[in-house]
Amino acid sequence: MAIEQLHASESVTEGHPDKLCDIVAASILDEAIIASEPFGVWPHVAMEVTAKGGPHGGTLLLACEMKLVEGVNLDYANIARGVIRRLGYTDPSYCFFDGMEELIVRVTEQSEDIDRGVSQKLTGAGDQGIMWGAAFAENERLMPTTLVLAHELTDAYTDAFHSQKFPWLRPDGKSQIILLYENGKPKKVLSVVMAASHSSDVNHGQVEEDIFRHIIVPVLDARGFGISRDQVIIDGAGSWTDFGPRADAGTTNRKIQVDTYGTIVQNGGGGLCGKDPTKADLFGAIGARHLAKTIVVHGLATQISINVAYAIGRPKPLMQKVHPAGTTSIAPIEQLQTIVDAADLSADGIINDLNLFQPIYARAAVGGFFGREIFPWEQINRENNGYRGTRSV
Repeated sequence: MAIEQLHASESVTEGHPDKLCDIVAASILDEAIIASEPFGVWPHVAMEVTAKGGPHGGTLLLACEMKLVEGVNLDYANIARGVIRRLGYTDPSYCFFDGMEELIVRVTEQSEDIDRGVSQKLTGAGDQGIMWGAAFAENERLMPTTLVLAHELTDAYTDAFHSQKFPWLRPDGKSQIILLYENGKPKKVLSVVMAASHSSDVNHGQVEEDIFRHIIVPVLDARGFGISRDQVIIDGAGSWTDFGPRADAGTTNRKIQVDTYGTIVQNGGGGLCGKDPTKADLFGAIGARHLAKTIVVHGLATQISINVAYAIGRPKPLMQKVHPAGTTSIAPIEQLQTIVDAADLSADGIINDLNLFQPIYARAAVGGFFGREIFPWEQINRENNGYRGTRSV
């Protein structure tokens, strides 16, 4: 008898208020990495961003603990304005745009207590925390199909916005998708929900028709899924003309499930955006994902979930274990645990072997940190089983 399950995921466009803040934070991190590279000393960054629309272009707050080598200076406000401009917020009528008058920068030195923990001979974790990594043999991305589709819907939306395919389309949008799984494999799409911000000179019916025909149907068809019009909800409350930070305040790291695995994998609760690689939230999640993907690539599991935990100042994890409830094993589960136990998931092991100090985090901040091989942690060496932490595979 077939075992049926429902799984759901959502994604947001780069112009969503929270995602806008994530991208600003990650862009500042990228610029800090670029500026620091000639000095051979990597920056320590913990950037938080909050956005709210209003009179005179709204308000953007940049709040950060930062350690930069002497001689490195960043124009935080200019970086932020450039991101906002690129994302499409250039019209003063949006009540949030790149020419805003109130852009507040509050940057302090990273505390000596934290710096002491991460600046040892062996890099210690920048904080305590619990992280998860997973991989799924469902598609070429080794990610949950629900999340892949949700991201591809918002990617198509963003492409349509920037190309002006629909002149009425605005940058703020969301997707949500529910799939029926049968015996652990995605079988069919049950529903799609999309939110599409737009100008006031287009009627709701036109928005529904264009989003359905030119975004939803092509994305699902490319993955081999069909959809009928009655399975789709587009702007369920009617016309959506009040959008972006004017309608909803944005802040960093509120879209953790969008950035990671959707609803299928448990979450440690720490966000990934605007944090340099010494932060355990980032390197721990990346290391666990790389290890999980390596195990699936080598045919030892069709699905695996790995849980790690760190303490501030300590270089090695306090725990690294296979989570049985999130794992469909081909090899014995004990063998998988032996592999995970042998993996080097220390801060240095992950940061150095995966070359994490690269200016790639603005790209990761939209569309998910996992599942795209443009990132070093997604690249698995199939000949020698990846980085030294997974040689035992």
